[in-house]
Amino acid sequence: MRYSHHLSIFLGAFVILMLVGFLLSDQTSDRETEAQRLIDMCSVSENRSRCYEVEVAALYPERSVYKVFDIIRTIRDLDPQYQFCHVLSHALGERVVAEDPARWVEAIPLNPADGLCSNGFIHGVIGGRFRAEVLDDAMLEKFIPDFSRACEPRENWSPSPLDQAICYHGMGHLFVFITDADIAKGLSLCERTAKGKNPRQDFRRVCREGVFMQIYQPLEPDDFLLIERMEVKPTKETVREYCATFTQDEYVGACLRESWPLFREGVEDGYGIGEFCEGQPNAREETACYESAFSILGRMSLGDSEHIVEACGSVPEERQPMCYEYGAQTTLEEDRASGAKAVALCEQIPSQYQESCLLSLARKVVFNFGSSQSAREFCDLLPEKPRTVCVSTVR
Repeated sequence: MRYSHHLSIFLGAFVILMLVGFLLSDQTSDRETEAQRLIDMCSVSENRSRCYEVEVAALYPERSVYKVFDIIRTIRDLDPQYQFCHVLSHALGERVVAEDPARWVEAIPLNPADGLCSNGFIHGVIGGRFRAEVLDDAMLEKFIPDFSRACEPRENWSPSPLDQAICYHGMGHLFVFITDADIAKGLSLCERTAKGKNPRQDFRRVCREGVFMQIYQPLEPDDFLLIERMEVKPTKETVREYCATFTQDEYVGACLRESWPLFREGVEDGYGIGEFCEGQPNAREETACYESAFSILGRMSLGDSEHIVEACGSVPEERQPMCYEYGAQTTLEEDRASGAKAVALCEQIPSQYQESCLLSLARKVVFNFGSSQSAREFCDLLPEKPRTVCVSTVR
């Protein structure tokens, strides 16, 4: 009887495991089938990225946010030409928040834990909530508490500092909309809400950059209408004059470095970055300009390490180590599950820069991952010296 009882337990457990395995296999097959369907559809589109942005986002609400991001991951695995999915996740966030705009703060934690698509989902939620609204001063005051807590950790969300930085950057976009493109007022909101609760972190820089980015990178019809209402519209010829109208160095610097779309080719290919970052108000803002430009270069080169090596070889020699480091960093920003790819990129660049690139990833591990198991798993991907630095940083 005892043998029969044990056999029954064993068979029951075996059947359960088989069922779980079958269900997981079925889900994987469904995800891959759907991803391949979308790849086939968008491969013949005139604009592959735009096709994904429309068709994949439209999977919600029939599929959950979690499942849509699983499909996005699979598309990125199967279609090497599509790696930059930030705008797609924007669109998904906007669809989610449209269901219940009042719960926009609660929607932010639906962002994938690995920050897939450079946390664009958070930007979509924030922008989607207020895109069509202009708030008067009284209403702005009413929302200050929400603006101040939206990007902060809470019971059901433990963001890394990277997650928070990208969230606060999205708040900068938002402030342009709700002030009707009153840039000075938007910057003032950054000062009031984006310092963060941790005294060792200050997110005002990324918020300011979000304010200025909104006027240089319009995506939707509302964005263009907003710019049309600006008294002064910066162009390639007038941008330095426009940025000089701001009195604080931090504002001038953010205004100048976010104008990179006006100088796109030279920034994306590296050769124009040195000239682009000239004329900054001080050395700190000049460094910030290079950091921003190298991040853009890296983001536009996702999956193309040869282009990063070539482009970084075109920047001023003293800035080349930083260029490679930010190229690897942007790989993690787009998808923190791509740790091995970031490490591999550091190992493919010229040998004299490899160690500094790996050490940079090691020192930023808490910023990227927080003090989590994922951080420790990333450390294990590194060679011995940077791994030691990485582990000591996490502890």
